Formats: sequence, structure tokens, C-alpha cells
Amino acid sequence: MSVSDFFRTEYSKLVNYTRKYFSDNATLDAEDIVQDVALNIFSKVDFESGIENAASYIYSAIRNRIIDYYRKPKRNVPIEIDDEGSAGEVDLQHRELSRESLFENEEYIEVMYQALGELTEDQRAIIIATELEDYSFKELAEKWGAPIGTLLSRKHRAMANLINIMNEMI
Repeated sequence: MSVSDFFRTEYSKLVNYTRKYFSDNATLDAEDIVQDVALNIFSKVDFESGIENAASYIYSAIRNRIIDYYRKPKRNVPIEIDDEGSAGEVDLQHRELSRESLFENEEYIEVMYQALGELTEDQRAIIIATELEDYSFKELAEKWGAPIGTLLSRKHRAMANLINIMNEMI
């Protein structure tokens, strides 16, 4: 059975399979996922010849798309309701602070530098080199004579410690 025939005959079963992963009010999400998978498969140049077991391939693609759906962060848009019960203007501005705006905040910079001072020399050096001086791990491995894996591990521990110290200061 070809992929297009499979979608034609099994569409409702695919939607029901997808729907069981969502709450009752997310019927449109289930259909969107099935249609997204179909679009991705049909947009391939030669989709008919490369798929041996269409059912297995499609169900796997849907399962992977569901996983992607849950991994993707959700954005809640606040809607203001006026006294008459109708929706007012919706504020769609992105309210999260960007990395650059955090560095423009003098208090944040002061706390960060104090926290950096409390780290060990190795941890402080890796954060300064990668975050402030924009060195790559490859460049640092050559410069410092340490394996890239060691540097990655050191930075991970350093960032965790930096965050803990900053949280205690704030």
C-alpha cells in the first residue's frame, strides 16, 4: 500500500491514535500533527519508492512529532478581558529578558562578577574564556593543553556553581 493510499484510508485512525496523547480540548492539535506528518512525507521528492512499510513509518513519524510537540516550550499569551466580557487588545511582546539586556543591567553585572570571584580559578577561567572572550572549546583545548571533554565538564560544573552562588546573592 502506498503512503497516499494509507493516509486516505487510515486518516481517522491516525487522528484517534494521536488524540489519545492529548487532553480532551486538544483535538485540533492531534489533527495538526497528523497533517504535519503528511505534509512532511508528501513534500519529499520521491516519497513513494523509499518506504517499505508505510504504516510503520507513518506511526513512527507521528509518535516522534508528538514527542517534539511536548518538548517545544509553550507560550502563553495573556488576553485582557474588559468589564463587558469581551477580549481587549492582546499584548504579544516577548517579555523575557534577552542575554544582552541582562548584561546592560548594572546590578546583574555586579552580582555576576561577585559570584565569579567566589569560583575556583579553573571554573572562573573557563567561564570568562567562553562567555566573555568568545573562545571556542577547540581553541581553549589547544591553548590550555586539555581535552575538549574536560573543558566541557569543567564549564558545566562552573555554570552550575555560578548559578547557585548568584541565586544565594539575589
